[in-house]
Amino acid sequence: MLYCLAAQAQAPIFRLREAKGLWNVHMTIAFQDSHGWMWFGAKDGIYRYDGLSYQAVLLPDSLDAGSVSALYEWNGRIWAGFRSGAICYIPVNSAFPTDMDPGSKVVTAARLSLWQPAEGLPAKPITAFASDTSGGFWIATYGEGLYCLKEGRLYQFNSGDDGLSGDDIYALTRDANNQIWAGTDGGISICSMPEKGQKKVRYLGVKDGLPDQIITALAADKSGDVWIGTYEKGIARFNTAQQKFDYRSEKWSYGSVTGLVPFGKKELWAVTSEKGLARMNVMAGNWTLLPEAHPIGQMRIQSICKDREGLLWGVSDKGSVYSANVRFSQIVTPFSNVQAVLIDRKYRMWAGSQEGLFVDDGNGFRQVLPSGQNILSLWESPSDSSIWAGTYGNGVFILNSDGVVIRHLTEQGGLFNGSVLSIDGDRKRVWLATLGGVMSMNVQEPGRGSVFFRQSELGTGYVYRVFPDSRGRIWFCTDGKGLRVMEKGKFRHFESAEGIPLKTIYSIAEDYHGNIWFSTDKDGLFRYDGARFQRYTPENHLHSLAITGVEADANGHIIVAYEDGFDILDPDRIDHVTFCNATIGAPVAEVNLNAMCRDGQGNVWLGTRNGIIRVAAFDERFLDDPQPDITAVSVFLRSIDFLSEHIFPHDQNYFIFNFTGLWYTDPESVRYRYRLDGFDPDWKVSKDHIASYPNLLPGNYVFRVQTSEHGNFVNVPEASWAFAIRQPFWTQWWFIVLSLVAIGALIYAFIRMREGRLQRVAQLKREKLESQFAALKSQINPHFLFNSFNTLITIIEENPGVAVEYVEHLSDFYRSIIAYREHDFISLQEEMTLVHNFDFLLKKRYENGFVLVDRLNGQTGLIMPLTLQLLVENAVKHNVISASRPLTIEIFSDNDGYIVVRNNIQPKIKPEPSTHFGLQSLIYRYRLLGDRPVLVEDNVAFFTVKVPIRPAHH
Repeated sequence: MLYCLAAQAQAPIFRLREAKGLWNVHMTIAFQDSHGWMWFGAKDGIYRYDGLSYQAVLLPDSLDAGSVSALYEWNGRIWAGFRSGAICYIPVNSAFPTDMDPGSKVVTAARLSLWQPAEGLPAKPITAFASDTSGGFWIATYGEGLYCLKEGRLYQFNSGDDGLSGDDIYALTRDANNQIWAGTDGGISICSMPEKGQKKVRYLGVKDGLPDQIITALAADKSGDVWIGTYEKGIARFNTAQQKFDYRSEKWSYGSVTGLVPFGKKELWAVTSEKGLARMNVMAGNWTLLPEAHPIGQMRIQSICKDREGLLWGVSDKGSVYSANVRFSQIVTPFSNVQAVLIDRKYRMWAGSQEGLFVDDGNGFRQVLPSGQNILSLWESPSDSSIWAGTYGNGVFILNSDGVVIRHLTEQGGLFNGSVLSIDGDRKRVWLATLGGVMSMNVQEPGRGSVFFRQSELGTGYVYRVFPDSRGRIWFCTDGKGLRVMEKGKFRHFESAEGIPLKTIYSIAEDYHGNIWFSTDKDGLFRYDGARFQRYTPENHLHSLAITGVEADANGHIIVAYEDGFDILDPDRIDHVTFCNATIGAPVAEVNLNAMCRDGQGNVWLGTRNGIIRVAAFDERFLDDPQPDITAVSVFLRSIDFLSEHIFPHDQNYFIFNFTGLWYTDPESVRYRYRLDGFDPDWKVSKDHIASYPNLLPGNYVFRVQTSEHGNFVNVPEASWAFAIRQPFWTQWWFIVLSLVAIGALIYAFIRMREGRLQRVAQLKREKLESQFAALKSQINPHFLFNSFNTLITIIEENPGVAVEYVEHLSDFYRSIIAYREHDFISLQEEMTLVHNFDFLLKKRYENGFVLVDRLNGQTGLIMPLTLQLLVENAVKHNVISASRPLTIEIFSDNDGYIVVRNNIQPKIKPEPSTHFGLQSLIYRYRLLGDRPVLVEDNVAFFTVKVPIRPAHH
């Protein structure tokens, strides 16, 4: 059977995705790549879309503008097929320019490249692309059959040589066996090329079970089974594991099927030529259309696709782009204020309101209980599929599966109270929560009940909800008395949770982990795992504390309902809650108290004041967070190819980052948290799509950006880009090393030059002194020797014994001269020993005519050798010496650190010829050595010479 819910069709909300800023753009096809970007083919090229704006991709210069008929991603590239037969590509990660640098857009704008294989391009329109897991890239044409690019070579499959079912191909897809299915005018060709050049083609036609020979659409679901759209006979499904058809549509009247999109194995969307979009409940096998009053209800759609968020995208024949969150859909009921909702095992919908009980069995809602029956609760018996309808004030109606009343339970029949708030049970027992208490009945004998407790036993409250869980426990949500549970015949009362007193409990549910979830009147939502409680409030991103119902879907998500919308809570993620309202494509939901149910597929249905809302639990995982992406990087307002550039000079240090959070569900809600590692001490949160960093210092950096649609940045996806700013050349290690080497060389050269200069100066000094000493000695020695020998001759003749002593002193005197002449300084004691030896020699010659007075009194210090002896000899040379006029020479020290040599002046009548070399040499020697000067005083009475003395430790 083929069912259509007509005016009661489940209608998702489709939103127009306007191409703002673009004029006369006519889109033709939609596609999403692996990075999450939406790409659209148009009559003038292709565009990339981030949820807020479209960015054009430039065509190759050699290609005239043409209509794009196919889009695909393979080998890191987006491939675009044109109706002209041309094929172009662009890398998936191509950098797109921003408005920061309009002047560079022409240079950096993303551009398509024309594919030019050696075998040449097709001359017929490109209709589809596909790829296999062995590296093959498949290209379908309308007129030239099928091409396969394998290991760099392009092979053609056609009907004449290879047994292709037709050269006019409408669609391609890949099945679970890695085979490529091609839909043609003559059936289906199942193709493969396991080895290079090895063509394999298998035919599938009407004789094999195809409902129609002309195949216009193909799509593989998540298990690899293939859905087949035909030209006239609707849709079929081929089970690749069993190698047979397991579904064929009957009495199809919607025209040609030109597009197919499966959502897991539970739901299928199809594009039809006569009725627009149609949706199939795969489990029930029925079809629904969009209502005629729907904005795109009768619109012709030329392309559809789904994205990784679970949105369905459609491109109309007018070139407009629409999208819908098909997870949410609404049935506008002919009655208002749905208070109870139920999907039975035959996928029929039962709804209760103040206007009565209604059922939709595929032909629209019909009333099965007379008006005036205020329906509060619904339950289907798993044993006989009977429907139990609890009313306000009139007990319980039990209906068979056709909607005929088979029993009516009232207060007269044993009910505590005629107002039944909740009904639930299993194959044996059914529990009824009334305003008078809770009752349990045998499902097969509903007239016979067992009382659990009356209202009086509960105090002033009553039970809002009775709930049997998967472990056989029965839970009771009371009004004012907290949460109660009966397990193995014993009651347990939960009066508090996490320190919060439990009073009024409205709703309860169980997830697939066995956790119990319940809501309170004002304290939020709680989860009980059997050991401890966990509380959820707006601090955990819950929308509100005013909760009207709780239900768990087949994927473990918790649906939390309110009077102004509903939350989808993911228990497996910390505080991950999505509030569902019109901004994300959900219908307006004013959910009534406990007007919720879960059907056999795990979908959750909400009864609202304006109809019924479905929250689908697809058996396909979709993303539930925005996906961040860095779209552009500018340096000093100049766009760069940041995908290939990562190192910059030190003066290129003003960076601007453009990024986006790909969240087509609600792009305006995206918040960003970004950080530049190496610069920012902490994260920054912003709604802007841009971050700037001027005057960055040299170093290594990583720009990181995270996205969230609800402000919670725990375990969210992240995009990053690493780069480095080089140090200035004068701070580079090689420059520093070279500089240090150069400085070291200069210092070394300077030191060597200085040492050389000092050595030369010292050498000059030494040579000069030696020459002066030599001259002095040459002057002193002959003169002194002459006089000494004359004296010795005289003494030998007169007194030989004294002569021996004289020779000893003369020998000591010359020995000292020889020993000290190589020294720069000798001690004052050594100099005075030399002087005393000299004094002995002079006294033997002049006897009483020469007097030497030593008043040094043990004075210590350093003095140049032969200095005092020279001065004594100089005095002897230039003065008269006789017994009557003795020459007195005094040697003493003054308080200024000088040794004073003073003699009385007795000039000779005929002065000795003198060159003054000895005294002048002494003065000059002290000046060269940097000591204090030698002082000479010559007055009438005395001739005085003062020689500086150095300390003994110098």
